Amino acid sequence: MTAFTRKKIEDTNRVCFRLKEARIAAGFSIEQMSEKTKLSKAYIRALETCEFHNLPTGTVYQKNFIKRYLSVLNIPSTSYIQQFLIEEGYEQTKNEPQLQTHPYKPKSFLSFHALPAVMKYVGIAFVLVSVLGYLGWQVNRILEPPMLTLISPEDGHITSNEQITIRGLSDPETDITINGKGVSYTKEGQFEQALDLVEGVNTIVVEATKKHGQKTTETRYVTQRKIQQISVETTGDTRS
Repeated sequence: MTAFTRKKIEDTNRVCFRLKEARIAAGFSIEQMSEKTKLSKAYIRALETCEFHNLPTGTVYQKNFIKRYLSVLNIPSTSYIQQFLIEEGYEQTKNEPQLQTHPYKPKSFLSFHALPAVMKYVGIAFVLVSVLGYLGWQVNRILEPPMLTLISPEDGHITSNEQITIRGLSDPETDITINGKGVSYTKEGQFEQALDLVEGVNTIVVEATKKHGQKTTETRYVTQRKIQQISVETTGDTRS
């Protein structure tokens, strides 16, 4: 009779731990493996911790990473690949086609990775808004009538003087006239002009006109009255 002996089957470590043990046994650091495999250190750590979801999606790419990892260590990859497929649930029948997905993942417009593009679009929008705002401001400046403020005289002013001083303020680079006659002004738009009065009501018309034709008009009515001389004759009674 043939005697049978029991043999203890040791549990096999997960494929990721086997990869890490092989690297350590070869004396390579993660940085050295990254340099030799041309894979990022994040991918090397994902392979060694079984975080395959952090690798590009698709078994073709994940198996390729494992092969590249093992090729640096001169280790055949067949058993590692088979274990990887079993552990990750990718083992299929020979007749069942394996669906592969492209590793590229669409980036959400508002995701962190899309921030540079978002900033670019925000910058373009800011420039467009600034240009449109400036153009609108310039058009408004052209179409808006000039500012004109008369400081003196007040409307309805009464005076006995034969002359009065017109003082006011307007936008620079405007034509200012008082009763149709041009008036000079300072670079700040201030003007001051003496005007002769006639007895009775005087109409004072001040106009400020832009070069594009927009006009603002202020009208004041000033009355000039002469002071009447009243003579008082006193007679003295002679008492005898």
